[in-house]
Amino acid sequence: MSEAEDGLNRVFWLGGSPCSGKSSISEVLARSFDLDIYHVDEAFEAHRQRINPAQQPALSKWLASSWNDRWMQPVDNLVREAIACYREHFALIVDDLAARPIAKSILVEGTALLPRQVADRLKQNSHAIWVIPTGGFQREQYSKRDWAHTIVEQCDTPEVAFGNWMERDIRFAEWIEAETATLGLQLLKIDGSRTVAENANEIARSFKLVID
Repeated sequence: MSEAEDGLNRVFWLGGSPCSGKSSISEVLARSFDLDIYHVDEAFEAHRQRINPAQQPALSKWLASSWNDRWMQPVDNLVREAIACYREHFALIVDDLAARPIAKSILVEGTALLPRQVADRLKQNSHAIWVIPTGGFQREQYSKRDWAHTIVEQCDTPEVAFGNWMERDIRFAEWIEAETATLGLQLLKIDGSRTVAENANEIARSFKLVID
């Protein structure tokens, strides 16, 4: 087995739509199973410096747009734009993983982990899972986040912008569900009935990690 193949065998992928608890779940898993974590959101600031219009046109357009430009457009456009951006971002994530020595198993978590792109690099289907929130749980969580309201207040019609944002994420979650079903990949729905620890345990079982 090559070093690159061995490295991929040590990667666990935790993808899914926004507001599904990926970051919190990953922290629990890392503590329980001594995993390194790669948070896609945290890496994005470094990635921003590597983005250029020729190689990442969708990301470049998104970065150049205002909040009003982003959220006051039709929801279908928002969904297509998000998927295009995540596809471009995934290549930057893979470059990061290839450049770092993987001394122990690493958990990669983030929304940009699209099922088909991850599937192309999976050695074992049990090493990947996607989590999506129900629409009701998502709206409830976002309504508690002051930063989300600060963003939509910069738009022409905050109520419409917030509705577009929520609908975009709901449709993206539905797209993730359809993609994982087509590819035979694992999916977990989050509705608020389980604790973060319980969701982490469920994912650990999906990853075939041993739970003490």
